[in-house]
Amino acid sequence: MLKKNTGLALVLGLAITIVSGCAETPTNEQSDSSSLPIAYEGYTGVYQNYSLVLDEQFNEFNTDVWQKGDGAVGSEAVCRFQPQAIQVIDGILNFIIKEETIVPGWSKDHEQKKGPYDFSCGEVRTRENKKIRFGRFETRMRAPNRETASGYISSLFTYTNEGEPREWEEIDIELEGGRPDKFQANLIYGKDIWDWPATRRWGAWEDKIETAPADEWRVYAFEWTPTYIKWFVDGVHTKTLTQEDLDCQPECVPPQIYPTPIPDNNTLLMMNFWIPNDEIEADFGGVKKDNVYPMRAQYDWIRIYEMDAHPFTQWE
Repeated sequence: MLKKNTGLALVLGLAITIVSGCAETPTNEQSDSSSLPIAYEGYTGVYQNYSLVLDEQFNEFNTDVWQKGDGAVGSEAVCRFQPQAIQVIDGILNFIIKEETIVPGWSKDHEQKKGPYDFSCGEVRTRENKKIRFGRFETRMRAPNRETASGYISSLFTYTNEGEPREWEEIDIELEGGRPDKFQANLIYGKDIWDWPATRRWGAWEDKIETAPADEWRVYAFEWTPTYIKWFVDGVHTKTLTQEDLDCQPECVPPQIYPTPIPDNNTLLMMNFWIPNDEIEADFGGVKKDNVYPMRAQYDWIRIYEMDAHPFTQWE
């Protein structure tokens, strides 16, 4: 699944990770420019201590890796995930929100019946035999045009909520219609809970970070290791969380009351595109009044790297 890069001049021989605007660690590995996806100037796709596992350039919808969701984002969303909302067109994965009647029906994802909805939207996740744990995860994506989309959430994230004890572990990149020049970098954690508000007891690790326009193509990435999580936009390091940041030392700062571990469970990698309900839209997602349907969030490619010191154990 290769799409030749004809859009940018690439710097070969150095893999550059930008940290606070400075080059961090070059490698000696060479990259073949003919196989690299379109990214940003200087992109080589090579990172020290990480190995490429998946180079997904969406020449098709690869059902060996990806599956479409049929649930919804709880009561926060006014749309339901539907298969027709996911379309691969000319090498681009399109998530489409459309105003249409969705009749009540059973959700295999949520194992319950869903009521009616007035909008369809989309979610994609890795299959159960393609779980990840520690690595670098990057995508070139674009939010819908701000002139016709004022309320939405578009994302790339990890998610699991299972085990004994049951642990909610989530690392997010989120774009919002109400903040078209920012992206949100999240860590969400909770133990033996079901609802998002309860995760606040482990801290509100969310930052809305100023960046270039989100309705233009950008490469978003995060590195997830046993000791830190880092977020990047077009190779620029924008946020770090370390275990020391999460440990409540010398004491927890409300609303946090418990120390938060860096996630360490095998998990799915997910993307979704949805619109918020009236109750939350002013705080999260954006007010929907200027939305023009159908509207699209687009993903050009996704690259998944495993951490050499902790190779994937559930990737078949």
